[in-house]
Amino acid sequence: MIRRGILAGLAAASLGRPALAETWPARPVRIVVPFPPGGTVDILGRLTAAWLTEATGQSFIVENRSGAGGNIGAAAVARAMPDGYTLLMGSPGTQAINAHLYPNPGYDGIADFAPISLVAEVPNLLAVHPSLGIRTVPELIAAAKASRLAYGETSIGGSTHLSAELFRLQAGIEGEHVTYRGSAPMLGDLLPGRIAWGVDNLPSILPHVRSGALVAVGVTSRARWSGAPEIPAIAESLPGYEVTAWFGLLAPKGTPGEVVATANAALAKMLATPAAVRRLADLGATPIPGTPEAYRDHIAAEFRKWGEVVKRAGIRLE
Repeated sequence: MIRRGILAGLAAASLGRPALAETWPARPVRIVVPFPPGGTVDILGRLTAAWLTEATGQSFIVENRSGAGGNIGAAAVARAMPDGYTLLMGSPGTQAINAHLYPNPGYDGIADFAPISLVAEVPNLLAVHPSLGIRTVPELIAAAKASRLAYGETSIGGSTHLSAELFRLQAGIEGEHVTYRGSAPMLGDLLPGRIAWGVDNLPSILPHVRSGALVAVGVTSRARWSGAPEIPAIAESLPGYEVTAWFGLLAPKGTPGEVVATANAALAKMLATPAAVRRLADLGATPIPGTPEAYRDHIAAEFRKWGEVVKRAGIRLE
């Protein structure tokens, strides 16, 4: 009877635990992208899904679950069963910025997740409609001081929002701020000229610059991007200006360490391939794989950094 009691206790305890990690992934895995299709998080989420599918032989499927600056999708993953079958494509907004903007995002970007790996980082790009005849940062600043130009970004509280607001503050300009829920809606107004300028992640907006539909004014990284050295860094005109976006994969807190390690190793293997490096370079991104511990430290550092920026810039949700 004692033996039966022990076995029954073990069986009951196992009901609350995820499936054995050594079987992972034994069925399709869902990667939640907490933003609409078409943006950089979505692009990199789909690339990550394809790479993990190739590395593991199991299907990884992207699910776009947007809203509230990424909070809805991130909160859904935070509450998911920690069995490795629901993952999140995280970004500075969801993991490090939203907590400083929203009274209750619905999750903790640090405590509620098990980081797996950073995937890539990208600069943002400030672009204008060609009808303005503007090609440089000083020209944009002069035009914006002469008239309140409408400008947009792709996610309230995200890196594009902070890029736009820091530019406005450092340049000493005002304007009609329009916030959008994703890259596609913002470009839907910028491409026909309904807004004068906008900031987006480089992979999302660069094709429109290369096609001539938009004019690149500057990248938000400290230095010029090697893939398009003809585009100046905004910091060349506004010293000290710098914003970069990063993206990485996370699992719900409590996900078995073996699952995290397996996913991390698979991503590291794929990100080291020449094909992946070239694909990311084509998008304006740089691979930045690393350990789960390094990813956790990175999120913590970004949390502190952006908290100070939000406070200094006086950014408030409308």
